[in-house]
Amino acid sequence: MPENVELCSKDSRDQNKLIHQLEQQLSIITRLLYTTSVSGVELDRSVLPYISNDIVFKDPWQEGGNKHLYRIGMKGFHNMFHFTFDAFQLNVKLNDDQKTGRCIVDGIMNVNQFSWIYSYPLRSILVYEFRLLNSQTMDVPQFEIFRHEEMWSLADMIDAIPIVGWLYKNIFRRGFGYFFIFIMIPLLRNRCPLFLRSTILRIPSTFVNVNNSQNKNSFSLPRTVFDVIPKPLHPYVRLSRIDKPTGSWVIFLPAAWSIALAGTTMTNLYLVGLFGIGTILLRGAGCTINDLWDKEFDRRVERTKSRPIASGELSIKQGILWAGVQLSLGFLVLIQLNFPTIVMGVFSLIPLFIYPVMKRYTNWPQFCLGITLNWGVLMGFTAATGFLYPSVIIPLYFASIAWTLHYDTIYAHQDKQDDILVGVKSTALLFGKDSKLWLRAFSIGIISHLITAGLSVDQAWPYYTGLIGVGYHLHRQIETVNLNDKQSCWTTFVSNRCTGFMILACILAGNFLK
Repeated sequence: MPENVELCSKDSRDQNKLIHQLEQQLSIITRLLYTTSVSGVELDRSVLPYISNDIVFKDPWQEGGNKHLYRIGMKGFHNMFHFTFDAFQLNVKLNDDQKTGRCIVDGIMNVNQFSWIYSYPLRSILVYEFRLLNSQTMDVPQFEIFRHEEMWSLADMIDAIPIVGWLYKNIFRRGFGYFFIFIMIPLLRNRCPLFLRSTILRIPSTFVNVNNSQNKNSFSLPRTVFDVIPKPLHPYVRLSRIDKPTGSWVIFLPAAWSIALAGTTMTNLYLVGLFGIGTILLRGAGCTINDLWDKEFDRRVERTKSRPIASGELSIKQGILWAGVQLSLGFLVLIQLNFPTIVMGVFSLIPLFIYPVMKRYTNWPQFCLGITLNWGVLMGFTAATGFLYPSVIIPLYFASIAWTLHYDTIYAHQDKQDDILVGVKSTALLFGKDSKLWLRAFSIGIISHLITAGLSVDQAWPYYTGLIGVGYHLHRQIETVNLNDKQSCWTTFVSNRCTGFMILACILAGNFLK
């Protein structure tokens, strides 16, 4: 046999051996990645060494990442879900440069989360792109995966349908986010009363004498949302509290913290847009449900007796229909996100419906409110990474709940006299004269849990330095608020919007340096 033929034959045998070894190793990696009962320790030991620092993960809904986020997502996936993967076929092919290659795995991803009810098989194709790190002649090939892609048949089929696929991807899924970014965000500037201040005017009656024509000419009321919305819709606007935007901000900002902590330098504006719209709809639905539950109490409280349902301006049937409209629109926003986030969003309805009842039975309704309002923390990180990582999410969630306890205890002091008369419970009544001591404890909880969350994602020093300013801001709120003055309580409550933005700025500053 000629020498060159022998060399070719040997090279062919070596390459076949290499491909066989790669197939074995990638088969093991696939089993470990998609069998979610595998421990985190085993993942770190047997999978992470094969992952490149610049790895990109892609599925039909998102693309991005690096090794750190891939590890976070991988462990969160295993902690949250119960999946297995049945591989039908696994093929490895080297590229012409003989230094890189691709592995394609065809199989079924079994969603066994509720296996006692059903098990959902999802036809999937996995693609690993890898680069070799050593010579092909060595006994054990060393390689690293720099791209990991999941393709699910359902999403692919929708995207492949002519016209329908384009509408689904560009209008149905992305349209909500782009609408918020390009239409709603311009409204967030100072001249827009809808989003940057309460449209409930808190002007002393002595300031303006409406019977004085000179005062009429010298003083004009600022434009509010009621000036641009048809009058028949005014009761629905007030029912959803759109005219009081601070409540929307304190729901949206914790979700924004979560998205930012999951990112690097830039936050995903598309996700921010979706969560912005979702916040307005969820908050409106929650307020509507709350007013339906509390209509009898609201009629006996000075501050709330003019609410649309309590005053009879809207009927109970109209309130229920309006809640259904908002929840339906919210669901349309929710399904733009990845599957884990959709599941979590559905479960958020449980505390949303339970909270209004809590003020009848517990002195800690603000804690229940914190669980409800800050659900976006769990959803934001999951939406950005595809997975839930407990060491990041749990402290951030606790920090957000402590923040809710802080600002809503102050808010509850506005109604404490009426609450005593009607029998509504609150932390304001529970703490009484010790309220400021408890507020300091909540502030310590906010900062300490934010520090813990930062350590979990290796935040840079600007993050921790900025938290000093946040702590001082909380301290000044506690020192200056007069808990026996309704206007002081309201002003301090509204100032918590600044607290939320300060925390977001800390996260973004840390991300920028990273």
